[in-house]
Amino acid sequence: MKKSSSSMILNYTLLLGCGFIWGSQYLLNKIAMASFSPPMIAAGRIAIGAITLMVLLLLGGESKKIPNSKRSFWQCLPDFLFIGLLEATIPCLLVAWAQHQLPSSVTAILIGTVPLFATMMERLFVKGSTISLLNIVGIFLGLLGIVFLTGESVLSSFFFSAMREHSFPLLPVVALLAAACCFSLTMILIKVRLSPHLGPIHAAQGILLGAALSALPLMLFTTQLAEWQSFHLLPSASLALILLGIFCGGIVYILYVRLINRAGPSFASTCNYLVPPIGAFLGVTFSGEQMSSNIIASLLLILLALWFSRKKRA
Repeated sequence: MKKSSSSMILNYTLLLGCGFIWGSQYLLNKIAMASFSPPMIAAGRIAIGAITLMVLLLLGGESKKIPNSKRSFWQCLPDFLFIGLLEATIPCLLVAWAQHQLPSSVTAILIGTVPLFATMMERLFVKGSTISLLNIVGIFLGLLGIVFLTGESVLSSFFFSAMREHSFPLLPVVALLAAACCFSLTMILIKVRLSPHLGPIHAAQGILLGAALSALPLMLFTTQLAEWQSFHLLPSASLALILLGIFCGGIVYILYVRLINRAGPSFASTCNYLVPPIGAFLGVTFSGEQMSSNIIASLLLILLALWFSRKKRA
């Protein structure tokens, strides 16, 4: 019983760590964009994250081999390329394109469907996985928490406008759902393809390597000459980018892969519920934004959702 309790505490600690680090990226992105374009931030974040993981490996942070592993690090390169593409390149392109036509509140709700896809995919592709009614209730409560966070006008804005005035085009909605599906599929691939062969640090380094091979060419292709000529480096922007790379692009992947290995993709996906309220709290603290009842209601619903998400079938 004590071992089970300590294991659960560690799982929730990893979950909160991932949620806090990813929740902080909105504030850091805002600071970094004073000097860097979004493709520059993405490429720099991946590069610094890869260097961070390389340093941890050189310091002996993880054994190179897992017992009974049949594949080496470089034999997993095709998986790194595919997972890096799904984890970074494709979702970033889809979300950026969709946000030109959809409000950010609707975008947050649609991306919040990641746990729904993850739970269904885990049941289909991970052997021995089961889903109870309480798990499903927990996922929908988390999604409802995101709805409360984005504001009272979301329901009327989304449902009535979409159904009556058709103000939200279908293709951007499909694009965001596809991005959420990409994130969910990534969790399953990490669990099935990488976990049996690599530890969390090696797996995270490989994913960042695969992401870099697609993100760096994207940055070079999308960054115009005028942007390079007018580039002005600010110390605060540089520090924000370094923090993004070390924590949001490096250390968080170690925590996240370890969480997937320990608790499964569906539980790990619930960190998507923590990112919006944590980001909102950091905005209140450092940007002078006002605390609202929506944030409080969102947190209560999310905590309840996390409790439901860990209830097992009898």
